[in-house]
Amino acid sequence: MHKLIHRFLFALLTVFCFFQAQATHIVGGELNYKNLGSNNYEIRLTVYRDCYVGVPPFDNPAAVGIFDSNNNLLQTLNMTFRGLDTLPPTINDPCTIPPLDFCYEVTTYIDTINLPPLAGGYQISYQRCCRNQNILNIVNPECVGATYYATIPGPEVVAVNSNPVIKFWPPPFICVDKPWVFDDSAIDYDGDSLVYELFMPYEGLTASCPMIGPFSPQSTSCPNTVPTCPSVPVNPPFTTITWLAPYNTANMLGGVPMQINSSTGLVTATPNLQGYFVIGIKVKEYRNGVFLSETKRDFQLIVKPCPQEVVAAAQAPQAICGTTTASFQNNSTGSAGLAFNWYFGDPSTTADTSHVTTPSYSYPGTGSYSVTLVAYVSNKPLCNDTVTTVVSISNAFTAAFTFTPIACSDNLVNFEGTVQNPPGTTPVWSWNFGDGTTSTSNNPSHNYTAGGSYQVTLITQIPNSINCIDTLSAQTIDVITNPELYIPNTFTPNGDGHNDIFRARGPYYAIYYFAVYNRWGELMYETTDPSQGWDGNYKGKPSDPGVFGYYLKAKCGEGSEEIFKKGNVTLIR
Repeated sequence: MHKLIHRFLFALLTVFCFFQAQATHIVGGELNYKNLGSNNYEIRLTVYRDCYVGVPPFDNPAAVGIFDSNNNLLQTLNMTFRGLDTLPPTINDPCTIPPLDFCYEVTTYIDTINLPPLAGGYQISYQRCCRNQNILNIVNPECVGATYYATIPGPEVVAVNSNPVIKFWPPPFICVDKPWVFDDSAIDYDGDSLVYELFMPYEGLTASCPMIGPFSPQSTSCPNTVPTCPSVPVNPPFTTITWLAPYNTANMLGGVPMQINSSTGLVTATPNLQGYFVIGIKVKEYRNGVFLSETKRDFQLIVKPCPQEVVAAAQAPQAICGTTTASFQNNSTGSAGLAFNWYFGDPSTTADTSHVTTPSYSYPGTGSYSVTLVAYVSNKPLCNDTVTTVVSISNAFTAAFTFTPIACSDNLVNFEGTVQNPPGTTPVWSWNFGDGTTSTSNNPSHNYTAGGSYQVTLITQIPNSINCIDTLSAQTIDVITNPELYIPNTFTPNGDGHNDIFRARGPYYAIYYFAVYNRWGELMYETTDPSQGWDGNYKGKPSDPGVFGYYLKAKCGEGSEEIFKKGNVTLIR
């Protein structure tokens, strides 16, 4: 007597906890029937659930509704729970490490029922709630249940029939960004012709009444809360789930859409997003061209990252300058016993290999070399992994730059950097214009806003390289703010750094000629560079103090007005 009371209290507590949790996280199922003769049918209901977050246990009993073709409930088949199995987290790939952060349980209810011939046949269904709230491809997944459904054709269609049985349950997870191929083919006890399709699964019971029974609805935030809970199986027709855009029946997973071969049942897909997804697959059976029935499979598929048993990863300098020896870093990962084969890509020899974890290799000369690393485990020869990298070797890394003031501009200067870089590499430029401004362009332009002399610095380098860097400096930029043409009348070339050079000062002219003559008209100096001037020497010797004449003509560019100046300058020692 005490044992009976304890069992009753336990059952009551289970129901109470169920409604407090308001979720079962049903993850899949299907209904099959087999004709045993004499109008007897074996009904087989398979249900899968999440054993981590599936709060209540499997139904015991499971209420399966038997309906006629007019959707009238004829009887309820209460199927006894027979125990469960836990699905191992496996995938058909010996080189993939299966994730361990999920768990699925499965149970199969089996019972026999006598169903005499009935015009229009029978409908069979089982409903529960709810699905996993993390599902990405349907609307309100935490509020939506599932319906597993099958039909038995009437005697006007066929006298004896059993619906198809899909041979394999899909793996609970597949790998993101990897092709998935699965055999979803079925067997048919009657030898009927089978056609495979994708289908939109059904909704089921609601979160307010997640199971059949004499219960009061629970308060939820779901939009489909019902006023009363059903005490018997709910009549067809059943509502289909609502896909959440951009998903649909033709694209249930994203990435390369899932497809099923209509003749073989072979499923293919390449998902590109991690998460939980609802999938629907059905098998239709035909006899002599006449449609009989179908088996509908509704299941949750998890898309997860799948670490590999062996992952090869090699790191080498992008470029090496001034030396021919390269050192390589090995970042490969894998199980115990990981070994390596290096191939250094030296075409001059066949001995350019190594089994060392982090080797070095001396190349015969400059050039680009393709380096290959194969990582493997001896007891899993099919699980090796290969990675290739390129090393560029060159002579000493050298850079240079030139600058060109823009004629008659507001102190705008164009810079151009040049470099002899290793093949296949891209240099990085770092300019400092001497006035607190910088640039990373190869050929920048800069506008100086204040007058003065500026030391321009350029650092050029190859990222992730060895010895591939060069630094250049030049104090060559003389800037005059708001320049007007000015030619001094004296200069003192005595080497004190002040007024040592006689030249015209002002805008930069694109076309320029400046000359100096002595009193007898002899040419002492000439230039076409506006930045240059006379240092007071003639043929390498200092000129005597005195008065000299100068001649200047300049233009901002072709077609612009020519400027002409001439006059005298006094050289003072």
